[in-house]
Amino acid sequence: MWTDDLLDMRYVDRGQDLYLRLAESELQPPPPALPPSLPSRSRAPTGPVIGAVGSLVGILLVAFLLLVVIRRRRRRRPSNTESKIKKEGTKVSMLVSNCIMSSIAAPHSYLKKATGDFSESNIIGRGGFGIVYEGHLPDGRKVAVKRLILQSSLTDEGANAFMREVGVMSKLRHGNLLQLLSYCQDGKERILVYEYMKNRSLNIYIFGGDPRLRALLNWDRRLEIVRGVAKGVAYLHGLSEEVIHRDLKSSNILLDDHWRPKIADFGTAKLFVVDETDPTLIKSAGYTAPEYLSSERHLTLKCDVYSFGIILMEIISGKRNTATPALLSDAWESWSQGTISDLLDPAVAQPEPELLFELERCVQIGLLSVQQSPDDRPAMSAVVAMLNSNSLQIRAPKRPVLGSRTETPLHEAADRSTQEASGTSRSSYSVYLT
Repeated sequence: MWTDDLLDMRYVDRGQDLYLRLAESELQPPPPALPPSLPSRSRAPTGPVIGAVGSLVGILLVAFLLLVVIRRRRRRRPSNTESKIKKEGTKVSMLVSNCIMSSIAAPHSYLKKATGDFSESNIIGRGGFGIVYEGHLPDGRKVAVKRLILQSSLTDEGANAFMREVGVMSKLRHGNLLQLLSYCQDGKERILVYEYMKNRSLNIYIFGGDPRLRALLNWDRRLEIVRGVAKGVAYLHGLSEEVIHRDLKSSNILLDDHWRPKIADFGTAKLFVVDETDPTLIKSAGYTAPEYLSSERHLTLKCDVYSFGIILMEIISGKRNTATPALLSDAWESWSQGTISDLLDPAVAQPEPELLFELERCVQIGLLSVQQSPDDRPAMSAVVAMLNSNSLQIRAPKRPVLGSRTETPLHEAADRSTQEASGTSRSSYSVYLT
């Protein structure tokens, strides 16, 4: 108990602290503590507010994303006409660029559009079975569209030629072979789509009447063309199922932007397994091996070797074997007497001694390739080796046998009409012949 004097606190200056000691049981429990940031009188329930705000933000975010998606789709969605054009353009590009002989054929309507409805002004070549048009893809690239002539495509021969070319070309991949990009079978239509060769066919430059065109193929380029053709044929002969081209000739050698040769026209090609005869006789004047002209019609890889030898000497001399039956004789005399300069195309400047030596070896290889007996001709793999190495020894050839030319070539008339053109008319170029 308090025993001191009692004071009236009201009269004490600045007051005075008074401490009371009470039992815990006499005290009331204190109210729950509030966060110090807000006074108790301004505090309101926050849980419902936060939930409502979060829901509103979520709804607005979803609505915004939906709006962005819808606007992007509207921007990408052109009119029906534009959509059709873009679809067609994309499909054509995919078919022609990426559909390298898949099971999907190019629609006829797309190829018709690419060639200007197969316009006469787009014709770049004619042959016994077809006409070749220059085609333009929506992305600006060019292709060669080979359309079989309607009359021939109705016959068994024309239909078989088409399927042969598709079947053979679909399996070939080589830098010196023309690449088949796509094809079309639509009713009676048969169309093949190839990569475009800017410099067209070899015969324009070695047989043309314009000396400026002939001079474009200098000796370095001619040697590279000879080597390229040899590599392409060697590739065909080296496949697991050997391919005999059967119709090698200068008009079937095409040149790309860099003058690289590409062998074209596989409509007459044959997969060689066991049978060495073929009832379908394919002959081109001046290029056909003698054993294939015989009654037995022996068809072997060496038939292509013979044709290659003719092409080689045509490239060197600038003379057509069909128009100059004495070409083989001239080549033999020039080589045997060491006067190769007399055989060279006069439209091209005389080569340097080192280059002349290579040309002399080429003539010797060409003479070996046209030997009368197939057994005396080298394999194309050996030809490639000899052309690419001046250190390899080359055996001496026998004098060519010049027999009577009794050939009645199947395609000679169509081929000659285009080959004799000087190259001044665009539609006269013999490109992609069949």
